[in-house]
Amino acid sequence: MKALVVLAIATLSGLAHAATILSPGDPIVGGQVQGQAFEVGGEGFVGGFNNWPGGEPPGDLINGVIGGGGEKYLNFGELNTGIVVSPTAGGGLPSIVTGIEFWVANDAPERDPSSFQLWGSNAEINLSGTSIPLTDFSLIASGGLSLPNGRDNTPDGTGFSEVVEFTNEGAYTHYMLIFPTVNNEAIANSMQLSEVQFEGTFVPEPSTTLVALIGLVPLLRRRRP
Repeated sequence: MKALVVLAIATLSGLAHAATILSPGDPIVGGQVQGQAFEVGGEGFVGGFNNWPGGEPPGDLINGVIGGGGEKYLNFGELNTGIVVSPTAGGGLPSIVTGIEFWVANDAPERDPSSFQLWGSNAEINLSGTSIPLTDFSLIASGGLSLPNGRDNTPDGTGFSEVVEFTNEGAYTHYMLIFPTVNNEAIANSMQLSEVQFEGTFVPEPSTTLVALIGLVPLLRRRRP
């Protein structure tokens, strides 16, 4: 019986597995925190406003290509800019994020984020709207960043990065990643970053867990004296 209990634990623990959370093509919007809402931005070149060049949109932050001139997300709003994203990996299951890797862009280190905030939500988030209430989200982690000064001018899968890890037990289906500050606000005209990736685990659905337990019932019956 002891062996079967161990098997049950191993089976259930295996359902929540270490994984990369973000995928190219995940639903994503860029924007800026203004007051008590995340205001969705759009394409444009207006300095000091919540917009970005057409070739450097929010989707480039999770497209899997690191470095190079246009392979980045740039927002002229500069401070408190970021993204809201709904991961689809794992079939859209909730995920527990415990780490983030940030890759620098191809130029202008003064534009690099110098701090971050990661928020999570299980609310019905409308990415087609223009404003997302902050009250729909819970803060997961925040802190300073010290991104490398080296620049990556070649589009590839490597580049210069910083990894931040943190303790988190909350599972969410939507995430908001905000960069409150940049390296040098006085001379930067924007915030920019080439790529991010969330690391963590997917949480199995209750029905999946139940199926795993039901599958062990015949084994338990066979072991009875």
